[in-house]
Amino acid sequence: MRLLKAMQEKERFSCTEENIVDYILAHPAQIAEMTTRELAEKTYTSPAAIFRLCQKLGLKGYNEFKIKFTSEINRTLPCGSHIMRRPITDKDSTSDIVRKIAQLEVEAIEETKNEMDLHQLERIAALLDKSTIIDIYAYDQNYSLAQMAVYNFLQIQRMAVAHNSLNSQLSAALCSDQTHIAFIISRSGLNQRLIRTAKILKKRNVPTVLLSTSRQTELASLCPEFLYVANTIDYLDLGGNIFSVGVRYYFDVLISMLLSHHFQEVEDFYVEFENYLGHAEDKNRLW
Repeated sequence: MRLLKAMQEKERFSCTEENIVDYILAHPAQIAEMTTRELAEKTYTSPAAIFRLCQKLGLKGYNEFKIKFTSEINRTLPCGSHIMRRPITDKDSTSDIVRKIAQLEVEAIEETKNEMDLHQLERIAALLDKSTIIDIYAYDQNYSLAQMAVYNFLQIQRMAVAHNSLNSQLSAALCSDQTHIAFIISRSGLNQRLIRTAKILKKRNVPTVLLSTSRQTELASLCPEFLYVANTIDYLDLGGNIFSVGVRYYFDVLISMLLSHHFQEVEDFYVEFENYLGHAEDKNRLW
């Protein structure tokens, strides 16, 4: 919780900034929907003072502050206690829903991006580069994310397989070795079947990456690499949608890093792929 920790270091702030920080920490539920001007009025300061505070905290502005602050506050509250109000209610019009969903997905990407460690991404990309097989373990809604990632990995000449049944996961884990890399997708980090799979992967020294929302789980402790994904727990807060946006973002970034490193090879492969596809379509038309 780097932002909250920084906000509690009062010696770094002026009296005006300290008053703003005190108000924010005392009213976290209101901050998510409060504009810069509204916060300035509540703290008897100015939008410029709030902007300077955000910069002092290492952020570009108030919008980025709200995203990061809300994320960290949500992760410090007990499960089920969230400061965000329902994003969609029975009072929303179609235009409200269109606007809110776009905003929600942008904020999910921004929150996930702000937690990304570039050195870690480069380390994982290097593991992907030398792996022979990419195994992705997931259940339910997350399995569709795994299947999408498999298709995209195949487009850049990387062999990938998605596993969702218990038998498939256990068999794949038991057949894995250090030439594989494993991704586990789990929003809660509490799935016992995935924990069992992760234990096998750890015993076999398979590099394993967990995409989840909390580092404080048994599953996270079993995976050498942890990637934080933005999320809220409650379905009515669209938690599953927010989580899926972050997971897709991580896979898109990693796949794009590999594409960048092997661009000419992938381009040649794609030309060959298109040629074969064209011949196949011509043959089908003849029949």
